[in-house]
Amino acid sequence: MEPNVRRGRVAPVRREANLASWQGAMALAAAMGVGRFVYTPALGAMTAQGAIGAEAGAALASANYLGYLVGALVMLVGRRLQRPWPFRLSLLALAATLALMASPSIALWFVARILAGIASAIVFVSVAQAVASRRSQGVDPGRVYAGLGAGVALTGLVGGITADMPWQTQWWVAFGFLLLAAAVVWGFDPRPAATPSAPTATRPASAEPERAQAPTPGPARRERPPRASWPLLLGSYGLLGAGYIILGTFLVVLVDTQLGQGLGSWFWVVAGLAAVPSTALWRSIADRIGPAAAYALTLVLQVVAGVLPVLVGGVAATVVSAALYGGTFTAAVMLATGMIHLGVRAAAAKLTALYSLGQLLGPLAVVPLLDDGYTGAFVVAAAINGASLLLGLALVLSLRRRGGERAAD
Repeated sequence: MEPNVRRGRVAPVRREANLASWQGAMALAAAMGVGRFVYTPALGAMTAQGAIGAEAGAALASANYLGYLVGALVMLVGRRLQRPWPFRLSLLALAATLALMASPSIALWFVARILAGIASAIVFVSVAQAVASRRSQGVDPGRVYAGLGAGVALTGLVGGITADMPWQTQWWVAFGFLLLAAAVVWGFDPRPAATPSAPTATRPASAEPERAQAPTPGPARRERPPRASWPLLLGSYGLLGAGYIILGTFLVVLVDTQLGQGLGSWFWVVAGLAAVPSTALWRSIADRIGPAAAYALTLVLQVVAGVLPVLVGGVAATVVSAALYGGTFTAAVMLATGMIHLGVRAAAAKLTALYSLGQLLGPLAVVPLLDDGYTGAFVVAAAINGASLLLGLALVLSLRRRGGERAAD
């Protein structure tokens, strides 16, 4: 009877972990994949239909990233906000900002995108911190972060289908999805566990309490890596924020310019579809070579994604670029935020804050280049991602030299 009793105790824990994983995935699909990245295919339609120019488009993108930075800083100093109601209200507020984007006022667009950035940052930090602290309870980060890619694919699909419709259509579809997602994830608890292995309050006492939990995925955690590695991770992640967002902001309009109007959204679908399985794939790679090494490898591919459309060009190279971009950017986020047990307080919020600062500065840095097209912006993105890669490689060497690389999981 004892094994059956134990299985009876484990089953509810696993069900709760599975539900939390799916709800976390839906939250990221809504807040990040749609709430933030719908702007990429929408910008293509808005530009083509004369609603906005290239420089204003870059400035509007940075307005969202400014809001994201503010939201990350709010979560950094207001840790009490990582509770169910701020999480829920942020999703509803994000939905409202998407509806406002269908208005004809560019001033209102700037306000809406700033508020959208704040709301999406609150949701992302809440989910990232909660997931990182619940891995020992069976919450699967690979599944959770796959939601981001699914949201990206959805925005590209909607953009491709509605290419001949008024540009406002994409914003109204995004608004409807956010309302649906808010209803689905309403019961998600964003509060992080006190410690990754802390027992739950409702778990019965047992001579072997650890068996009442679902097994921890991935390799066993060893000694924590040294805090000296933290600045390397922080610097690399901040630079990545600047480099990847340039690609993410201008991929669709680059394709529309080079290959024909309306095609860019379908390349965005490629990026999203590549992102969906990438988190599980990169989790497997991280289990074999260590998360820091896997993170560095994603940066290598981000550099390649930036230079392919410039050096090679054409449909095939751009498809590969979109796939490499989608197949690495969510995984890089997952791997970096998965290394937040480096002993730093509020590490997820600090990482997100610097990442969002990079996102804010990235599009602004390439504005002077946009008069001559978007290829120069991609060169700058590749260079920034190259600098991020150098710090990422230094992180790998630092952790391995101290024997902590595989612990950074």
